[in-house]
Amino acid sequence: MVDVAGPSISQFESRQEPSSQSTTRDVVVDLTSELRWFFEGPLPDDVLRWFTHDGATGLAETRRDSYRLDGQADIGVKRRYETILELKLREGPTLPFPHRDLGGQLEVWRRWSPADGMIFLGPDTRWLDVEKTVVKRRFTPDGEEVELTEQTRAMSGQGCDAEIAVISVRHQPTWTFALAAFGPTDDHLSSLTAAWDTLVAVRSLPRRLPFPWANSCGYPEWMARRYHDCEP
Repeated sequence: MVDVAGPSISQFESRQEPSSQSTTRDVVVDLTSELRWFFEGPLPDDVLRWFTHDGATGLAETRRDSYRLDGQADIGVKRRYETILELKLREGPTLPFPHRDLGGQLEVWRRWSPADGMIFLGPDTRWLDVEKTVVKRRFTPDGEEVELTEQTRAMSGQGCDAEIAVISVRHQPTWTFALAAFGPTDDHLSSLTAAWDTLVAVRSLPRRLPFPWANSCGYPEWMARRYHDCEP
């Protein structure tokens, strides 16, 4: 739990992953069904209050990730904490999420971490640094919240993560809201729905927070839209 009076994203106790040399690691493969929206500008205070119950819940982390700029919406390559190479592939086309309150693209992603040896990175590979402060909550398939700790941050078992993140690229503020279901794929839709229903049942959604289809996409597509033609 995080005790915040008049919450702002900078007031959360967050962990900064230290830089380190690459070491031999087991490859973790995740399969998730995700919904994500991006919004220009700073994160509104009332949205942060809604998501964190005025700072009473949520686990925060601050880090810098470096994304490969290649203009592809269905492949994501990044260096988490600027060190751990990860590969993310979107499986199949995007689909509309069948929920009356959420106008978003449902995307199924498979992620390999670390992905050393799986990706060719030539001398001309372009990278863009993204500063992030992420606040995450986790829910069981029935929508019951599970308290997250540093030891339980990694996805395991079955459930759905919800997150709000403040991100900055070249000092340009953006924020994003996402839901990501993990575990057996047959239960992903119900896990997403249960997590969302719990979020809005406990505290009403701020009026300023619609979820338009045009704002819905994953990080690779957002990077392709915004930064593909930019110099790193």
